Amino acid sequence: MVKTLDKVDVVTVGIGWAGGIIASELGKAGVKVVGLERGENRTTEDFQMIHDEYRYAIRHDLMQDLSKETITFRNNPDEVALPMRQFGAFLIGTGVGGAGSHWNGDTWFFSPYDFQIKTMTEKKYGKNKLPKEYLIQDWGITYDELEPYYEKFEKMAGTSGEPNPLRPERKREYPTPPMKSTPMLDRFEKAAKNLGLHPFRLPSGNISESYTNPDGKTLNQCQYCGFCETFGCEYGAKSTPNVTVVPTALETNNFELRTHANVVAIHHDGKRATGVRYVDVQTGEEFDQPADVVVLTSYTVSNARLLL
Repeated sequence: MVKTLDKVDVVTVGIGWAGGIIASELGKAGVKVVGLERGENRTTEDFQMIHDEYRYAIRHDLMQDLSKETITFRNNPDEVALPMRQFGAFLIGTGVGGAGSHWNGDTWFFSPYDFQIKTMTEKKYGKNKLPKEYLIQDWGITYDELEPYYEKFEKMAGTSGEPNPLRPERKREYPTPPMKSTPMLDRFEKAAKNLGLHPFRLPSGNISESYTNPDGKTLNQCQYCGFCETFGCEYGAKSTPNVTVVPTALETNNFELRTHANVVAIHHDGKRATGVRYVDVQTGEEFDQPADVVVLTSYTVSNARLLL
Protein backbone atom coordinates (compact mmCIF):
# COMPACT_ATOMS: atom_id res chain seq x y z
CA MET A 1 0.00 0.00 0.00
CA VAL A 2 1.32 3.42 -0.98
CA LYS A 3 1.58 6.00 1.82
CA THR A 4 0.94 9.64 0.92
CA LEU A 5 3.18 12.08 2.78
CA ASP A 6 2.65 15.73 3.67
CA LYS A 7 3.15 18.15 0.81
CA VAL A 8 6.40 20.14 0.63
CA ASP A 9 7.50 23.18 -1.34
CA VAL A 10 10.13 21.41 -3.45
CA VAL A 11 11.27 17.83 -3.95
CA THR A 12 14.53 17.01 -5.73
CA VAL A 13 15.29 13.64 -7.29
CA GLY A 14 18.96 12.96 -6.57
CA ILE A 15 21.47 14.75 -4.34
CA GLY A 16 24.60 15.44 -6.33
CA TRP A 17 25.84 18.81 -7.53
CA ALA A 18 22.52 19.91 -9.02
CA GLY A 19 20.33 18.62 -6.20
CA GLY A 20 22.74 19.93 -3.57
CA ILE A 21 22.87 23.41 -5.08
CA ILE A 22 19.07 23.56 -5.36
CA ALA A 23 18.71 22.45 -1.73
CA SER A 24 21.34 24.89 -0.47
CA GLU A 25 20.09 27.98 -2.31
CA LEU A 26 16.39 27.35 -1.66
CA GLY A 27 17.05 26.35 1.94
CA LYS A 28 18.88 29.64 2.56
CA ALA A 29 15.87 31.44 1.06
CA GLY A 30 13.48 29.75 3.52
CA VAL A 31 11.99 27.23 1.09
CA LYS A 32 11.23 23.75 2.40
CA VAL A 33 13.03 21.11 0.32
CA VAL A 34 13.00 17.32 0.48
CA GLY A 35 15.92 15.61 -1.27
CA LEU A 36 15.42 11.99 -2.36
CA GLU A 37 18.60 9.99 -2.93
CA ARG A 38 18.43 6.30 -3.81
CA GLY A 39 21.93 5.61 -2.50
CA GLU A 40 23.46 5.98 0.93
CA ASN A 41 24.72 9.06 2.73
CA ARG A 42 28.43 9.82 2.44
CA THR A 43 30.78 12.25 4.16
CA THR A 44 34.55 12.74 4.08
CA GLU A 45 34.87 10.16 6.89
CA ASP A 46 33.33 7.52 4.60
CA PHE A 47 36.20 7.99 2.14
CA GLN A 48 38.98 7.28 4.65
CA MET A 49 41.47 4.62 3.53
CA ILE A 50 39.69 4.38 0.19
CA HIS A 51 42.69 3.70 -2.10
CA ASP A 52 41.32 0.29 -3.09
CA GLU A 53 41.80 0.37 -6.86
CA TYR A 54 40.05 -2.92 -7.53
CA ARG A 55 36.98 -1.92 -5.55
CA TYR A 56 36.63 1.62 -6.87
CA ALA A 57 38.50 1.95 -10.18
CA ILE A 58 37.63 -1.51 -11.54
CA ARG A 59 34.41 -2.56 -9.84
CA HIS A 60 33.09 1.02 -9.57
CA ASP A 61 31.75 0.78 -6.05
CA LEU A 62 30.65 4.44 -6.06
CA MET A 63 28.61 3.99 -9.25
CA GLN A 64 25.17 2.70 -10.12
CA ASP A 65 25.09 -1.11 -9.98
CA LEU A 66 24.45 -2.14 -13.59
CA SER A 67 23.47 -5.65 -12.51
CA LYS A 68 20.47 -4.18 -10.67
CA GLU A 69 19.56 -1.29 -12.94
CA THR A 70 21.32 -0.61 -16.21
CA ILE A 71 21.07 1.83 -19.11
CA THR A 72 20.90 1.03 -22.81
CA PHE A 73 23.22 2.07 -25.60
CA ARG A 74 23.42 1.94 -29.39
CA ASN A 75 26.45 2.62 -31.57
CA ASN A 76 24.37 3.99 -34.47
CA PRO A 77 20.67 4.79 -35.11
CA ASP A 78 20.08 1.49 -36.93
CA GLU A 79 20.97 -0.70 -33.97
CA VAL A 80 18.62 -1.99 -31.31
CA ALA A 81 19.67 -0.49 -27.97
CA LEU A 82 21.25 -3.08 -25.71
CA PRO A 83 21.81 -2.96 -21.94
CA MET A 84 25.25 -1.90 -20.73
CA ARG A 85 27.03 -4.51 -18.60
CA GLN A 86 30.04 -2.41 -17.71
CA PHE A 87 30.73 1.32 -17.60
CA GLY A 88 32.50 3.21 -20.35
CA ALA A 89 33.00 6.98 -20.41
CA PHE A 90 29.93 7.95 -18.41
CA LEU A 91 30.17 6.94 -14.76
CA ILE A 92 26.78 7.28 -13.13
CA GLY A 93 27.29 7.93 -9.45
CA THR A 94 24.99 6.86 -6.67
CA GLY A 95 24.75 7.94 -3.06
CA VAL A 96 24.88 11.47 -1.67
CA GLY A 97 27.24 13.50 -3.83
CA GLY A 98 26.52 11.39 -6.90
CA ALA A 99 29.04 11.74 -9.70
CA GLY A 100 30.22 14.90 -7.93
CA SER A 101 31.91 12.76 -5.28
CA HIS A 102 34.07 10.72 -7.69
CA TRP A 103 34.81 13.27 -10.42
CA ASN A 104 38.31 14.47 -11.33
CA GLY A 105 37.52 18.09 -10.56
CA ASP A 106 38.05 19.57 -14.05
CA THR A 107 35.99 22.77 -13.84
CA TRP A 108 35.55 24.02 -17.39
CA PHE A 109 33.05 26.68 -18.46
CA PHE A 110 31.36 27.02 -21.82
CA SER A 111 32.65 29.80 -24.08
CA PRO A 112 30.57 32.66 -25.57
CA TYR A 113 30.49 30.73 -28.85
CA ASP A 114 28.82 27.72 -27.21
CA PHE A 115 25.90 29.84 -26.05
CA GLN A 116 25.37 31.58 -29.42
CA ILE A 117 26.63 28.89 -31.76
CA LYS A 118 24.10 29.57 -34.55
CA THR A 119 24.41 33.35 -34.48
CA MET A 120 28.19 33.37 -34.30
CA THR A 121 28.60 30.68 -36.96
CA GLU A 122 26.38 32.60 -39.38
CA LYS A 123 28.17 35.84 -38.56
CA LYS A 124 31.52 34.28 -39.45
CA TYR A 125 30.57 32.14 -42.45
CA GLY A 126 27.29 33.61 -43.71
CA LYS A 127 23.65 32.56 -43.28
CA ASN A 128 23.64 30.26 -46.31
CA LYS A 129 26.59 28.14 -45.17
CA LEU A 130 24.60 25.98 -42.72
CA PRO A 131 22.52 23.31 -44.49
CA LYS A 132 18.83 23.14 -43.57
CA GLU A 133 19.26 19.78 -41.86
CA TYR A 134 21.59 21.39 -39.28
CA LEU A 135 19.51 21.90 -36.15
CA ILE A 136 21.96 23.98 -34.10
CA GLN A 137 20.38 26.82 -32.15
CA ASP A 138 21.45 29.52 -29.73
CA TRP A 139 20.85 28.61 -26.11
CA GLY A 140 18.68 31.63 -25.39
CA ILE A 141 21.12 32.81 -22.73
CA THR A 142 24.53 34.39 -23.25
CA TYR A 143 27.89 33.93 -21.56
CA ASP A 144 27.66 37.42 -20.09
CA GLU A 145 24.30 36.62 -18.51
CA LEU A 146 25.56 33.39 -16.98
CA GLU A 147 29.01 34.64 -15.97
CA PRO A 148 27.93 35.93 -12.50
CA TYR A 149 26.64 32.45 -11.68
CA TYR A 150 29.88 30.88 -12.85
CA GLU A 151 31.60 33.19 -10.38
CA LYS A 152 29.20 32.19 -7.61
CA PHE A 153 29.91 28.51 -8.24
CA GLU A 154 33.66 29.07 -8.21
CA LYS A 155 33.49 30.86 -4.87
CA MET A 156 31.36 28.09 -3.39
CA ALA A 157 33.61 25.34 -4.81
CA GLY A 158 36.95 27.06 -4.13
CA THR A 159 38.08 26.46 -7.71
CA SER A 160 41.84 26.59 -8.32
CA GLY A 161 43.18 27.90 -11.60
CA GLU A 162 44.72 30.53 -13.81
CA PRO A 163 43.27 32.44 -16.82
CA ASN A 164 42.89 30.69 -20.16
CA PRO A 165 44.67 32.93 -22.71
CA LEU A 166 42.20 31.98 -25.45
CA ARG A 167 38.98 32.59 -23.51
CA PRO A 168 37.27 35.86 -22.51
CA GLU A 169 39.21 37.98 -20.05
CA ARG A 170 38.24 37.02 -16.52
CA LYS A 171 36.70 39.68 -14.30
CA ARG A 172 38.21 38.09 -11.20
CA GLU A 173 40.95 35.78 -10.00
CA TYR A 174 40.13 32.19 -9.19
CA PRO A 175 39.36 31.71 -5.48
CA THR A 176 42.57 29.70 -5.06
CA PRO A 177 45.83 29.59 -7.08
CA PRO A 178 46.47 26.91 -9.72
CA MET A 179 47.74 23.50 -8.72
CA LYS A 180 51.49 22.87 -8.38
CA SER A 181 53.55 22.27 -11.49
CA THR A 182 55.90 19.30 -11.92
CA PRO A 183 59.16 18.82 -13.87
CA MET A 184 57.19 17.03 -16.59
CA LEU A 185 54.64 19.86 -16.80
CA ASP A 186 57.45 22.43 -16.89
CA ARG A 187 58.95 20.66 -19.92
CA PHE A 188 55.51 20.44 -21.56
CA GLU A 189 54.90 24.17 -20.99
CA LYS A 190 58.26 25.11 -22.48
CA ALA A 191 57.73 22.90 -25.54
CA ALA A 192 54.22 24.25 -26.10
CA LYS A 193 55.36 27.86 -25.91
CA ASN A 194 58.18 27.12 -28.34
CA LEU A 195 55.47 26.00 -30.78
CA GLY A 196 53.55 29.24 -30.32
CA LEU A 197 50.83 27.60 -28.23
CA HIS A 198 49.24 28.89 -25.03
CA PRO A 199 49.53 26.32 -22.20
CA PHE A 200 47.88 26.96 -18.86
CA ARG A 201 46.84 24.94 -15.84
CA LEU A 202 43.19 24.00 -16.07
CA PRO A 203 40.61 25.15 -13.52
CA SER A 204 40.48 22.50 -10.85
CA GLY A 205 38.13 21.30 -8.15
CA ASN A 206 41.19 19.86 -6.41
CA ILE A 207 41.97 22.72 -4.05
CA SER A 208 45.52 24.10 -4.11
CA GLU A 209 45.32 25.61 -0.63
CA SER A 210 42.95 25.58 2.34
CA TYR A 211 39.89 27.65 1.51
CA THR A 212 36.70 28.68 3.32
CA ASN A 213 33.78 29.48 1.03
CA PRO A 214 31.10 32.20 1.55
CA ASP A 215 28.86 29.66 3.33
CA GLY A 216 31.60 28.97 5.89
CA LYS A 217 32.51 25.53 4.54
CA THR A 218 36.24 24.78 4.56
CA LEU A 219 37.94 22.74 1.84
CA ASN A 220 41.38 21.43 2.70
CA GLN A 221 44.57 21.58 0.66
CA CYS A 222 45.08 18.85 -1.92
CA GLN A 223 47.65 16.23 -0.88
CA TYR A 224 48.40 15.20 -4.49
CA CYS A 225 47.71 11.54 -3.81
CA GLY A 226 46.45 11.02 -7.38
CA PHE A 227 43.27 9.19 -6.38
CA CYS A 228 40.53 11.47 -7.78
CA GLU A 229 38.53 9.87 -10.60
CA THR A 230 36.31 7.01 -9.33
CA PHE A 231 37.45 7.75 -5.75
CA GLY A 232 36.11 9.97 -3.01
CA CYS A 233 38.50 12.39 -1.31
CA GLU A 234 39.45 11.40 2.21
CA TYR A 235 41.06 14.79 2.83
CA GLY A 236 38.00 16.90 2.04
CA ALA A 237 40.22 18.64 -0.51
CA LYS A 238 38.10 18.11 -3.62
CA SER A 239 35.12 20.27 -4.55
CA THR A 240 32.20 17.93 -3.92
CA PRO A 241 28.59 18.39 -2.80
CA ASN A 242 29.48 16.33 0.28
CA VAL A 243 31.70 19.07 1.74
CA THR A 244 30.00 22.17 0.34
CA VAL A 245 26.33 22.52 -0.59
CA VAL A 246 24.85 19.50 1.19
CA PRO A 247 26.13 20.50 4.68
CA THR A 248 25.06 24.08 3.94
CA ALA A 249 21.55 22.93 3.01
CA LEU A 250 21.23 20.79 6.15
CA GLU A 251 22.27 23.70 8.36
CA THR A 252 19.36 25.82 7.10
CA ASN A 253 16.91 23.40 8.78
CA ASN A 254 14.79 23.76 5.64
CA PHE A 255 16.21 20.68 3.96
CA GLU A 256 15.35 17.06 4.68
CA LEU A 257 17.61 14.40 3.17
CA ARG A 258 16.07 10.96 2.60
CA THR A 259 18.50 8.28 1.47
CA HIS A 260 17.68 4.85 0.00
CA ALA A 261 14.71 6.54 -1.70
CA ASN A 262 14.45 5.38 -5.33
CA VAL A 263 12.05 7.55 -7.35
CA VAL A 264 10.08 5.48 -9.86
CA ALA A 265 7.48 7.93 -11.19
CA ILE A 266 6.58 11.60 -11.49
CA HIS A 267 2.97 12.49 -10.75
CA HIS A 268 1.34 14.87 -13.22
CA ASP A 269 -2.13 16.46 -13.32
CA GLY A 270 -2.06 17.12 -17.06
CA LYS A 271 -0.55 20.57 -16.70
CA ARG A 272 2.27 20.31 -14.21
CA ALA A 273 4.18 17.90 -12.01
CA THR A 274 2.55 17.49 -8.59
CA GLY A 275 4.98 15.15 -6.85
CA VAL A 276 6.81 11.84 -7.11
CA ARG A 277 6.48 8.23 -6.05
CA TYR A 278 9.49 6.53 -4.51
CA VAL A 279 10.40 3.17 -3.03
CA ASP A 280 12.40 2.75 0.16
CA VAL A 281 14.96 0.27 -1.16
CA GLN A 282 15.67 -1.06 2.33
CA THR A 283 12.08 -1.89 3.30
CA GLY A 284 10.25 -2.05 -0.05
CA GLU A 285 7.67 0.50 1.12
CA GLU A 286 6.20 2.91 -1.44
CA PHE A 287 5.55 6.58 -0.81
CA ASP A 288 3.90 9.45 -2.68
CA GLN A 289 5.61 12.78 -2.00
CA PRO A 290 3.45 15.72 -3.15
CA ALA A 291 5.28 18.97 -3.89
CA ASP A 292 4.67 22.37 -5.47
CA VAL A 293 7.84 21.93 -7.54
CA VAL A 294 9.58 18.76 -8.72
CA VAL A 295 13.26 19.13 -9.72
CA LEU A 296 15.02 16.31 -11.58
CA THR A 297 18.65 16.27 -10.52
CA SER A 298 19.49 12.58 -10.99
CA TYR A 299 22.04 12.71 -13.84
CA THR A 300 21.05 13.08 -17.48
CA VAL A 301 20.12 9.49 -18.30
CA SER A 302 18.06 9.00 -15.14
CA ASN A 303 16.28 12.31 -15.71
CA ALA A 304 15.40 11.25 -19.26
CA ARG A 305 14.15 7.87 -18.10
CA LEU A 306 11.83 9.45 -15.54
CA LEU A 307 10.52 11.99 -18.05
CA LEU A 308 9.82 9.25 -20.57
